[in-house]
Amino acid sequence: MIPTLFSVGPVSISSYYFMGMLGLIGGFIFNYWETKRRGLDVRLSINGAIWTSIMGYIGARAMHIVFDGFLDIYIQKPLAMFAFWKGGLAFYGTIIFGLPTVVLYFTMHRAPILKYLDNYGYGIAFGVAMGRMGCYLNGCCFGDITSSPFSSQFIKYGLSAKNQFARDIILNLKDLPFPVFPAQLVAFTGNMLIFLFLWIFVRKRYKKDGTVFGLWLVMYGAFRFMIEMFRADDRGLFFNNMLSSSQIIAIITIVIGALMLYLPNEQTKAQGHS
Repeated sequence: MIPTLFSVGPVSISSYYFMGMLGLIGGFIFNYWETKRRGLDVRLSINGAIWTSIMGYIGARAMHIVFDGFLDIYIQKPLAMFAFWKGGLAFYGTIIFGLPTVVLYFTMHRAPILKYLDNYGYGIAFGVAMGRMGCYLNGCCFGDITSSPFSSQFIKYGLSAKNQFARDIILNLKDLPFPVFPAQLVAFTGNMLIFLFLWIFVRKRYKKDGTVFGLWLVMYGAFRFMIEMFRADDRGLFFNNMLSSSQIIAIITIVIGALMLYLPNEQTKAQGHS
């Protein structure tokens, strides 16, 4: 756990945001390569990615404020909602705000939405993986207590320690917290495998527009639903504490992704009516 990667004078560089920026830059690079390879409009794609990133960041912050268990604190200190440099993002907010932005942007420019969404799919998969490594370094998004040798032990006064203190598992924040399931490292590995599968095995083989993004929605949704079972941080629970907010959204994304894979694209439908 290394919350601060390094400091330059009074300025501290957060490992969480560093990994997030690494994922964002990598995502833009993968999008650029694929957009150019497929002969699509690079400028249009980059501009769309910028707008999507901005709205996605706003959505991730909003989801964190509402669902990550800090709403009471933000109500008491509303200005803290804007202290984004202190961390606090929920990835699914990126999808909830970002996806409509993509649809609106490319609809306004009369561009093929699914073709550009496929290009974005690689960068999103890579960015999520980098973000989860940032979570590990930051000590957030931790798993539940485990006695398994496959575990992570975070520092005193960290987020896992505060969680265990609130649950009366440790009696003092000065105590070293119990080892927890390394949900962040598992999430990093799973998301990186999804990215590599899409980039290596799917990228030059798929025929139908929307395949890459649809596959990512299904695979990420299924993986996220499972990994949520091992997490211990507060993410909002519903249906008598049976499902977290992320699991509910995961089900929705799986359905949307499956529809993208199942439904014919516009070109196929046009040929069918000719």
